[in-house]
Amino acid sequence: MPSNKATAAAPIATGILLAGTAVREVAQHGLEIWTMLALAGGLSAVAVGLGVLTGVSGFESDDDLDGHRDWTTAALASLALTCVAVGAGFALL
Repeated sequence: MPSNKATAAAPIATGILLAGTAVREVAQHGLEIWTMLALAGGLSAVAVGLGVLTGVSGFESDDDLDGHRDWTTAALASLALTCVAVGAGFALL
């Protein structure tokens, strides 16, 4: 099983690239909906990566004691993916 550092590297790097690109576009062209979505998606990806890296509760893969799973990681990853998909759709229009 890979270490937390290796697992956290991908979402952190991707999120930084996406958020950085969005900030650069805002600076050059002003605030647009796709840039706001890209920024939200990038920051969500960074949050997932940092949560995995630091081992914050809700980002762990183990079930809770009562058998229920904390869906923090899935929710943030879904938000990031949705923001990227919708932002890409707006950018292509």
